[in-house]
Amino acid sequence: MRLLFISVFFSSFLAVSNITAQSFGAMNPGNETRIYPNPIILGQELHIESDSDISSVEVLDIIGKPIKQKKTESSDTKSMSVRLEKCKQGVYIVKIRFKHNKYAIKKLLVKNQ
Repeated sequence: MRLLFISVFFSSFLAVSNITAQSFGAMNPGNETRIYPNPIILGQELHIESDSDISSVEVLDIIGKPIKQKKTESSDTKSMSVRLEKCKQGVYIVKIRFKHNKYAIKKLLVKNQ
């Protein structure tokens, strides 16, 4: 029974993951946010660029556990980098928070090589 629940949850998440690959317009309308490289190789820096000022970036694993968090040091940051060193290969969620409590969500694929 438990294995079936996990399978259904994971399948549902994958079905929704195509939506999370782009910024949700309702969350931060008129904003273009880019993450690269994607897919990323372990140990590389993830670069985030946006039309809006970024206040923080959070990388979450597939079940929502925080892996890496970084806040910006200035109030007018439109780009930042995060080094992913302690991740395993897999799919991650990148939550980019902007001023005025708006945010974007991106899907990130991490590879070994």
